[in-house]
Amino acid sequence: MADRERGWTTGIARSARGSRNFKLWKPETLDEGCATPLLMLLHGCTHDAENMAEISGMNEVAEANRFLVVYPEQSRWANWMKCWNWFDPKHQVRDAGEPSILAAVVEQVSSAHNVDPDRIYVAGVSAGGAMACILAATYPDLFAAAAVFAGAEFKAATTLAEGLAAMKRGGPDPGCQGQLAFEAMRHGLARRRRRRMPLIVFHGTADNRVSPANAGQVIAQWTETNTRLAAENSENAFALTEKVVTGQISNGYAYQKHIYVEADGQLLMEKWLVQGLGHKWSGSPKPGKYGDPKGPNASREIWRFFCEAGTNSPASLLSREKLHHESIE
Repeated sequence: MADRERGWTTGIARSARGSRNFKLWKPETLDEGCATPLLMLLHGCTHDAENMAEISGMNEVAEANRFLVVYPEQSRWANWMKCWNWFDPKHQVRDAGEPSILAAVVEQVSSAHNVDPDRIYVAGVSAGGAMACILAATYPDLFAAAAVFAGAEFKAATTLAEGLAAMKRGGPDPGCQGQLAFEAMRHGLARRRRRRMPLIVFHGTADNRVSPANAGQVIAQWTETNTRLAAENSENAFALTEKVVTGQISNGYAYQKHIYVEADGQLLMEKWLVQGLGHKWSGSPKPGKYGDPKGPNASREIWRFFCEAGTNSPASLLSREKLHHESIE
């Protein structure tokens, strides 16, 4: 049922592994005649779709940039705190558990709207951030890039106890997890080629719920995964250059922005460390338990990154191959 004034549409997506409710935000500025980008935004524990929209302010970014935002909702039947079960092996593989249900959400929205298949993205916070990491690895044929806010690397845990430990001090060796993520991508890559998986990370240095050590691990894990993707594409000269930019929000927090680019200057990853930010969304429209307006606007920066890193899409890969072929001729 649609709420025309606010642009909300509600739905339910089903897979062989279960179902979840979702809410879709459709901007008034949307051009129905053009293929539209889609962002899936996964909430943290105890939240729902409208909480996530309020905390992040992502609907306003969607209005300004004309893209759809879908907010899946975790069920208390699946997790009594409404956390995505990122620490459970049943929910870390393709065509199983919550990843399959969340993929069904994307497929249902795409079937009902003119969604651009090359511009579907996933982002999440906390447990939702960890699940976004899993989705980027298990469904690279669906998602063109990912954003992890206060989350964890791929398969950072395989039990609840390990999950709690990873939240406190980080997960296993990112190099090993990067290899596991690459192996998880194989089925999706067979369906659709992917040159790289661009990724942006946000984390507060004062986060006492999920250790900021996880931010570096996420970047290290995806560096390894992207290195293996490059080798798969016969690109033996893959290398990243890191640049660090510092900044300060007026009457707010300082931050460090780590930018990772390839040899040809293509943006691949970013890591934002916000000084003094706790376990809250940075740049939230208003202060609250899970949102802090004193940091850089994470929603705007995530969307900006997705647009700048968009040349890693399958279409761009084919375009690069064409240009390379033409230059040889």
